[in-house]
Amino acid sequence: MELTEGIYPLEGNSKIVINGVKIHILERKKDQEKKPKKYLGCISGSGFQYISSLFPAGDNGKFNFDYRQELFELELLEGEGKAVLKKIQAFNVE
Repeated sequence: MELTEGIYPLEGNSKIVINGVKIHILERKKDQEKKPKKYLGCISGSGFQYISSLFPAGDNGKFNFDYRQELFELELLEGEGKAVLKKIQAFNVE
């Protein structure tokens, strides 16, 4: 699955469709000391794929997460039914 920057439809405040793939914003059932409450996952016919924890990034509705050695910012504009995905940086692996 490829994540690309852009503005995507936000369905029901918990589902984003990126490049035809539905990505769900999920909450952990139990609080875990070192993990944030929210995380991203993809649920498809082949099962569940964990993507990343969502780390709050200051403003309400903004989160940072990493995926395939790249850091992203996800902003949920619930009132507008949109999600904005921005790449912050790529990690150097040497």
